[in-house]
Amino acid sequence: MQRQQTTTSIRFRHGFSLIELTIVIVLLSVLALGVSSYIGLGATMYSDATEREQILNQSRFVAERLQRELRNAAPNSIRTADVALLRCIEFAPIVSSGIYLQAPVAPEAGTELKLAILNWQSSYLGAVPTLPLSIYPRQPGDIYSNNGSTIAFAGTETDDMDGNSATRTVQLASSHSFPLGSPEQRFYLLASSPVSYCFNAVDGTIRRYSNYPYNTLQPLPPTGSAVLMASDVQRVRFAVNDAVLTRNSVVNLLLQFGQSQTSDMFFNYEVHIPNVP
Repeated sequence: MQRQQTTTSIRFRHGFSLIELTIVIVLLSVLALGVSSYIGLGATMYSDATEREQILNQSRFVAERLQRELRNAAPNSIRTADVALLRCIEFAPIVSSGIYLQAPVAPEAGTELKLAILNWQSSYLGAVPTLPLSIYPRQPGDIYSNNGSTIAFAGTETDDMDGNSATRTVQLASSHSFPLGSPEQRFYLLASSPVSYCFNAVDGTIRRYSNYPYNTLQPLPPTGSAVLMASDVQRVRFAVNDAVLTRNSVVNLLLQFGQSQTSDMFFNYEVHIPNVP
C-alpha cells in the first residue's frame, strides 16, 4: 500500500521535459506564424481592393465628365497640344445655339442679327466677360483667333414686333461682316472662357482649367483656375480626328490609372462630336 502511493506521487511530480517544451513552443510558433500570415494576406488583399476601387471611381468620374463636356463643345473648337511632360485638350463649351434668320455675311456688313433661339436669356447680351458668338467655324482658328467668324456678342435687343418669342433681333455694338455663312444658317453662343483638361506626367494628375481668355496659341498650362480631377494617372492620350463627309469629328481618349506603368486599369473612349457648323 505504501509503495503504490509513492509511485503515484512520483508521477505527479514528473512534469514535462525540456525537449517536450521546445517542441510545443516550435509548433505554437509555426501555428502563430501561419495564422498571422493568413490574416496579413487578407488585410493586404482588402486594402489593395479598396485602393483599386477608389482609383476606379475617380477615374470613371473624370472620364465621364470629359466625355459629356466634349459632346457639348462647339464644332471645330477642340484642339490638343503637348509640351515636355504636359498634355492638354482644349475646347469651347456651347452656352446656346440656334438658327440665324438674318446676319451680315460678306460682302455685306451690318449690325442686325435676327436669331431663332428657344432658350433665350437677356443676360446673354450683358454677360461679363462678353460671350463669343460664332457662325460657321471650320477650324480652331475661327474660334480662338480674331478672323471674323467669331465676335463678341454685345449690343442691344430690339422688339421685332412679330409676336414670336422664339425669334430675337439684336443690334450689335459695332458693324461686322462674317466671312462665310453657315449652309444650315446655324450660330453658336459660346462660354466666356474655353476649358482645358491637362495631364501632368510629373505628379500623375489631371486638372480642369477654366476662367481664362481665348488665345490664338493653346496655353500650356492655361492661366485660369485649376481643379484637380484625378490622381494616380499613368498615361493619357488625346487624339482628334476631324470631320469628313461621312462622319462627324471624333475624339479618341485613352486614360490609364494605377500605381505603376503596368497597371491594367484604363478607359479607352471614342467620343463623337455631334455639332456641325
